[in-house]
Formats: sequence, structure tokens, C-alpha cells
Amino acid sequence: MNNKDYKNKNLIKYGNSQTILDFVEKKLLENASIRELMKDEYISFGGIRDFLYFKFCPLFFGLCPHSKDKKDSFCNTNSCWLEKMSDMNPVEEDYDHQFFHNLVKLTVQPSICPECGEDNLELKWQDEGYLAKLGLINFADVAYLECKNCKKRFITNQDKMAVEFLLKVFLAKPSKKSPVKAGQTVVLPIDKVGLEIFVEYLEKEKDIKTIWKRLDPFSISDQIGELDLNIAVADFMCEYYNIEYEEKNESDTFFEDFEDDDISSEKFDISDLFDDFDEK
Repeated sequence: MNNKDYKNKNLIKYGNSQTILDFVEKKLLENASIRELMKDEYISFGGIRDFLYFKFCPLFFGLCPHSKDKKDSFCNTNSCWLEKMSDMNPVEEDYDHQFFHNLVKLTVQPSICPECGEDNLELKWQDEGYLAKLGLINFADVAYLECKNCKKRFITNQDKMAVEFLLKVFLAKPSKKSPVKAGQTVVLPIDKVGLEIFVEYLEKEKDIKTIWKRLDPFSISDQIGELDLNIAVADFMCEYYNIEYEEKNESDTFFEDFEDDDISSEKFDISDLFDDFDEK
């Protein structure tokens, strides 16, 4: 499968023979959150599939084959993973927030309330009109953490850095050629760890043309009327993790030959990108 053949990587279809484990593995193939959690483990898992099977339950992704709200003494996680997707109640097409909710909660920051220091934070997705518009740009799929103690609500660090970066790109030199346009909706990825890695990469990039190409890798924002960063982040993650869609040996690990580049903590002024850039 060529990842440029379709726009939304999260719309994974399932067949009659596909198990819940098959479905979740494919849906998380490009997800940085699950991969970073794997790297924190002492055990070296052969891949996402093994990690899911031994560390999680389908209920974690809102896919309990028995429609339970919580695990109980009768649950058999190993058996549940091998249930067929076709035997479950119909899965809503637009359920990404539910599917990724617990995974996002495990990996977003802050982990404690900056206001009162409590660690009992509840993940909430953007309410209608709540920071949906910032200046001339609309943002969608913003994640917040709400403290159950003091009721303060904080935008996740990952979304905050992405919003600030995109506003800098837009304000530095607005252009018809830029994928970030006035009045446009920018859809932030639900994979917040992937978003953070992606923005850190863009902040080190000195060529504005490359930044624009990365933000809209397949030049479709004009066609669909919004800038869906799920597409840009998923495309970048394929390169970052060296993901290939050919049939693979399940015993191979994704990380054997992967080394993190040294990431500089120094931030540069993005306005410098535009000094010598002439529009044609």
C-alpha cells in the first residue's frame, strides 16, 4: 500500500476474517504514541501487534467484543483480541476520539495540574467554540486536560506548540501559496506524540518551501477546504519510523536500526525563514 494513495490514514476498513487485533494494529501502524510507549518498556517487543496483545485490552480502544464498560473477573483479554471484527456490533465510522482517547491520555502533557499540583486530570476534546478560532485560523481536534480538583482546563503541550508554530508561519508572511490560510480550519492530529515530533522537526527546518510541503504533503488543502495535519503527521511518521507496507517478518522489530537524531532544544525565530524568500 502506498501511503499517498488515500487521504485519511485513520479510515481503516475491515474484512470478514479480520480480528480486532488485526484492525487495531493497522490503525496504529503510523501512530507515534504507541511506538514511544513500546520504547519505554524493558521488554523488547517484536512489533506493535505483540505489544498490544500483551499490554492492552480491546476495551482500551473502545472495541470490547462483549460491549463492557470496564474489565471484570470474567474477561479473557487474549481471547477478546482474536474475536472477529465482523462479529461485533457495527462500529461507527467517526469514532476516532473514542478509539484514541485512552492512548492520548497516557501520552499527553501536562501530567499534573500546573495550578494546584493534583494528578487527577481528565482528557477532554475541544468543545464547540472553545478555542476553535484563534485570530484568523480555526483549529479542530484540540485536546485539553481538566483538573478534577480545581476545575482548571489546560490545552495539551503538544497542541499548544503546534498552534503557536502554525500562527507564526501564518503571521510571518501570509500568502495564497501557504497551506495555512485565513479563515481555514486546521485539523490537529489525534496522535499528539506524532504531532510533537513533527513540529520539533519543522522548527529545525530552515527552508519555508519545505515547511509548506511538509504541512500539506499531497497538496490537497485547497481541494478539501481545510489543512488536515493527520495526513502530514502520518506521512512524516512513515519516514521517521521507516515504516514499509510490504509484508514483514513479525519477529523483526521496528527499532533495530533506528537511532534518534540529536534534537536541539534551541528554538529559532521562524520569521527568519522569510527574509530571502521571493514568491513567484
